Parts: sequence; C-alpha cells; structure tokens
Amino acid sequence: DYVRAIRHGIGQDGKSLLFMPTEIYSKISDADLGAIIAYLKSLPPVNNELPDTSTGVLLRILAGIDSSVLSANLIDHDAPRPAEPVPGVTRDYGEYLAFSCSRCHGDNLAGGTVGGFEPDAPKAPNITPGGAPGNWTQAQFVSTLRGGVTPSGKVLDREFMPWLYFTRMTDDELNAIWLYLESLPAREFEG
Repeated sequence: DYVRAIRHGIGQDGKSLLFMPTEIYSKISDADLGAIIAYLKSLPPVNNELPDTSTGVLLRILAGIDSSVLSANLIDHDAPRPAEPVPGVTRDYGEYLAFSCSRCHGDNLAGGTVGGFEPDAPKAPNITPGGAPGNWTQAQFVSTLRGGVTPSGKVLDREFMPWLYFTRMTDDELNAIWLYLESLPAREFEG
C-alpha cells in the first residue's frame, strides 16, 4: 500500500489520490522509497478517524472533465526508476536532490505560475543562473535555504517556499544542489 500510494498516487480503494505529489515521488530511487517507508513504519500508530475527503464542486467538475489532474494520471507508471547517485558534492547528486524543485519552479526551473495555488499567489522565481540566485554566492545560497532570508533581505514565505525542509539537509547536499543549479543554462523568467 505504501508503494502504491507514494510512488503511484493510488489509494487503498484503487482510486487516484487527489493531493499526493506523485509526479515528485515517482522519481525517487527504490532505496530512498524504501527508507521513507521504513521511517513511516517506525512511527507509532495513531488511532485517528479521518472524515471522508470532501472536495468542492469545481474540483469534482474539473476531475470529471480532465482526469489528467488526478495524481495517478500525471506519471508514467512503467518509467524506469533512477539509481540514486553516489552522495557527494556533485552536479549529478544535486540534480537528484533538486527533482522536487520543478513542481513549483517549472520543468526548466525558470519560474512562473505555480499550479494548485490561487491565481493571485506569488509566482515562483527563476532559480537558474538567469534568476536572482544566479547572482548569489554558494554561501549565500546555502544561507538562504538554512535561514529563509535572501541576500537582499527578503523573507521567504513558508507557504510558498518550504525552506524549512532544506534546514535538515547537510552542507554537502545543499552544495550539490547549488552545483546543479549553477550548471544550468541561464533562462529568462517564464512568469
């Protein structure tokens, strides 16, 4: 059930999970998926009766008209899983760790409108060398992800940029992400 829900976005009832970021978790290595499942199984069970999921009429209509919005329909279930690169301060490891950045910053990381948020929500910035981080030093990049404040003093909104998750990463992991982002071609903001 864990693999089906996490990697494929399919619940116990065989239906697509609505709010599961399957397009991200489908790309993690088997080893990392195994580690996530082992961690979840190590937690004490919680006896918590959850109400049935209730969605608004617009989401039900949208899902009925365009089933591609359902998490299980966003991925190729037969795609080969990547092998996790050897951990270290390398571009390849940084690319692997940054796979989830595309969910908000776009497939080419040039920023723009973030799906799933209100139309007036902030646009995700360009994180290629063509965006603001392209002017930061490696130390400033790491400091921004550790402290939630950019070199110019802008406080990152945790609702839209989950920088707290990055505080648990090692310096090597954050430096690997930096190397990957710096290796990308500078792109224009797509917002």
